Amino acid sequence: MRSLKRRPPLQASSNEPRSRRLTLIRWLYLTSVLALAIWLGNFLFGDRLFLGSEGLVLGEPAIIAAEFPVTVRDVLVREGETVEAGQAAAIVSSQAVAETIARLSSDVAARVIRRSELLIRSQVIDAMIPLAENRQKVASNTRRELETLLERRYLGLSQHTAALDDEYHGVQDFETLKAEKRTVEGELGMLGTALAEAQTAIAELRRIYDDGRLTVPVDGVVTRLAANKGSVVRSGEPIIELSGRQRFVLAYVPTGSLYSVNEGDEVSIKTGLQAKRGIVTRVEPFAAALPREFQRAFTPVERQQVIRIEFLPGELPPPLFAKVWVSAPAILPRRFNQIAEKWNSLVQRLP
Repeated sequence: MRSLKRRPPLQASSNEPRSRRLTLIRWLYLTSVLALAIWLGNFLFGDRLFLGSEGLVLGEPAIIAAEFPVTVRDVLVREGETVEAGQAAAIVSSQAVAETIARLSSDVAARVIRRSELLIRSQVIDAMIPLAENRQKVASNTRRELETLLERRYLGLSQHTAALDDEYHGVQDFETLKAEKRTVEGELGMLGTALAEAQTAIAELRRIYDDGRLTVPVDGVVTRLAANKGSVVRSGEPIIELSGRQRFVLAYVPTGSLYSVNEGDEVSIKTGLQAKRGIVTRVEPFAAALPREFQRAFTPVERQQVIRIEFLPGELPPPLFAKVWVSAPAILPRRFNQIAEKWNSLVQRLP
């Protein structure tokens, strides 16, 4: 037998570079298809598998409004300005308040005059009651004496009738004064109560109006000027809108997902290339409509459950109304662990 000889390698064919290019293109195509499938799966079902939702950075909302129709004379703050509680924010004037104060002051003056008249009448009655009582007693004694003389035939009937008439008028005047005394005292009591209430109302109205100064209720940032100088604003309508200094994130999570969000969960809050740490402080028991910038095109208005997230100490919050991305991939494994624990407990209970 002839020994097999090792043949020298043949030179590469001219088609080999082309086949390598085809293989590379094939792998790139498969990788692109796989990446697209992963992206579509995450876009359609990612929020059901792990926590990843959008949110807004907010502050505790507050408004500056008047309790009565006003005309804005001057606005002392600007949008974006940091303000403190008690700081003057706007100067307003109100014709309704001026008219109300004038009317209440007129009522108070009328009640004071009436009260003075009643006090004078009360003093007169107090002075007349002893005299009326003495007159009534004298008339009664006179009538008794005249009746004695009448029995003895020493007195005419006309004199006895005059004595009865005097006694009747004496009793009538005495009882009338006593009744008038009670009426005056009751009216003085009611008038005193009404006068005190009117004076309290004027003082409270002056305190609320504060010469047209509207002050800031909380420390925060001016987010919107709802009225300008010269605007006429109805009662209750906001003039200035504020956000408190303490910032938080309101995020929206879908219901019926494989994970569960609980108070105390630590999450990551991303805005651009920056990431902040936060903690879920409240899971609200209601679903709200997503903000307009979160709504998807060509879909009905979407509602998701609201959660509140506070920034951990030392973290610098993003600007107000910044759009952020909230994520916590560790929540899904914890959900699987909970399912496994429930399964193990169920298996242990089986005979």
